[in-house]
Amino acid sequence: MTNTKLTIAANGDAVTTTIEEIHSDILIQVLCHLDGQSLASASCATSQLRFVSSHPDLWRHLCLSTWPSLYHARILPLVSSSPRRFFSDAFPFPASFSLGNDNDLPNELISAVDLYHRGIPIFSCVVETDTSSAWFRASPFLIDAQLEGSDISHEDLTLSWIVIDPSKGRAVNLSSRRAMEVRKRPWCVGETVARFTTVMDGWAAGPVVMWWKGSGDVMEVGLTVEDVDGVCVSGMEGLRVVKAAMEAERKGKKGEKEAKEMYLEYLKMKRTREERRNKRERWGDMTFMVIVITIFLAFVYLFIFR
Repeated sequence: MTNTKLTIAANGDAVTTTIEEIHSDILIQVLCHLDGQSLASASCATSQLRFVSSHPDLWRHLCLSTWPSLYHARILPLVSSSPRRFFSDAFPFPASFSLGNDNDLPNELISAVDLYHRGIPIFSCVVETDTSSAWFRASPFLIDAQLEGSDISHEDLTLSWIVIDPSKGRAVNLSSRRAMEVRKRPWCVGETVARFTTVMDGWAAGPVVMWWKGSGDVMEVGLTVEDVDGVCVSGMEGLRVVKAAMEAERKGKKGEKEAKEMYLEYLKMKRTREERRNKRERWGDMTFMVIVITIFLAFVYLFIFR
């Protein structure tokens, strides 16, 4: 067992002690100020810290301080039952996965949405969605949330969108935290769209935020799932993607950087496919025109020389 010695000044005298000699309640109060990665690192330092850092109250505090929306009556029991597992599900980015079949898809999803300005939570909401209906599964996958914000720019805005399957207690954060792409719509004056997209194996899932210049208020936030062509998939297909993301492994601390790289690769792949599709359409149009002209000339020839 490793003993980590601490030197504490008391009445001008230096007193040396070890982590093992500090009461666990004091350590818990200190560890409450750490983030998830620091807490996980501290647990590897000594056996005492490993024991204390596994305390459920620490991880529950970490979950609730990171995502205030989790105080919701339907979510809090799920967090409290296994807070460390919930944090491990919701904090890291999901890794690669393969889609399963349509069996055992979630019949309900709970979305815990938190909006931050310079790292400080400014608004939270919870959206409960019935995903069992034929209407939802046949329509384009879209979950709407209404948020309110102050006069903020996208550079200062971060967003968390945790999707929870209440029947299994699994969760996944589908937001990229910071905006992957920000665009102004030319046909709507003053409207700005920011995408907080996470790309996984050719699927792009995540919230889209729209707000208007002048008011500064976030008007609409919607969670969507798109395929490699940028087309919003059906509710059934979206549920398959969400379920696979929940069950996928999680990335380490480089997840945010990798998420940006994967999104840029996704945009490149989407442009390449669009160029190929446009090229095929142009060739198809040219072939059609050649056929029409050939048929026309054939009729002219038959009419003149019959």
